[in-house]
Amino acid sequence: MEAIFSLALGFFVVFTLGAISGMFSERSGVVNLGIEGFMTIGALAYVSFCFMIKKTTNNYEDLHILYLIIGAIFSMVVAGIFSLLQTLMVLKLKTDQIISGTVINLLAQGIALFIVHIQGFGTGGTILGSISPKLLSFNYFVAYAVFTMLITVGIGLYFTFTKIGTRHIAAGENPNALDAAGVKVNKYRFICITISGAIAGLAGTMFVVTQSLQNFNGSVQGLGFIALAIMIIGQWRVNLIVMFSIVFSIMFSIGQKITGLNSLPRALPFIMSIVVMVIASKWSSPPQASGIPFDKTLR
Repeated sequence: MEAIFSLALGFFVVFTLGAISGMFSERSGVVNLGIEGFMTIGALAYVSFCFMIKKTTNNYEDLHILYLIIGAIFSMVVAGIFSLLQTLMVLKLKTDQIISGTVINLLAQGIALFIVHIQGFGTGGTILGSISPKLLSFNYFVAYAVFTMLITVGIGLYFTFTKIGTRHIAAGENPNALDAAGVKVNKYRFICITISGAIAGLAGTMFVVTQSLQNFNGSVQGLGFIALAIMIIGQWRVNLIVMFSIVFSIMFSIGQKITGLNSLPRALPFIMSIVVMVIASKWSSPPQASGIPFDKTLR
């Protein structure tokens, strides 16, 4: 039972951070289909950091939590920088946001698969990035979940009670009214896309820590797309995102542990996410300006 609970906590962390990252971007009016790609880059950055630590020192286990924190920050920075490509395509070139998200996912996957197969860096198509097995203990999984909830609550308070959060929402609902008030809409969207990428990078780090035994084969196994589905089912609202993250985490953890039916149990949560998302789409109400490039002349 503890193993299933630990697995569920791990999925909860990844799903919640991934969905929150997408919501952070879309609340500003920019569709983010690139959650999977940003998570992949974050995971790659984290295991690369761990790999280099293991190469340079043999006395690392006593500082394993410090290295986790530094590696997580590094992954957020790298994913945030990678998100600048999204800002270029969406804000400068005004590329269709569905296409830009697809580009992010494909490019990130290509980069990750290339790097994990570099001789001397990857091992058989996998980067062995583990720092300490202690990071896989149940108590640490609880700590990851608590930390995720603190981030989630903080973002919820940001949207509800801060002036900046109100402007953030306005950028996704009525950007021309925000512009009329003298606020630079694209500046807000630039910042939101970058922060969104960084949060997704953190989700990628937590995928490596909680789901792949701290090794990385170039893929986050489609969990970024599940996070995207949770964001949509959760109606771009923090409380609903957390609720559905819990539901999907339980489904995935049970699916991982059930055996005897080939790979069907592992596939069922993905199938269920599609079914639920299709049903929920009938009542879906995304930010009104989501996916629409900002045009000052429409004011």
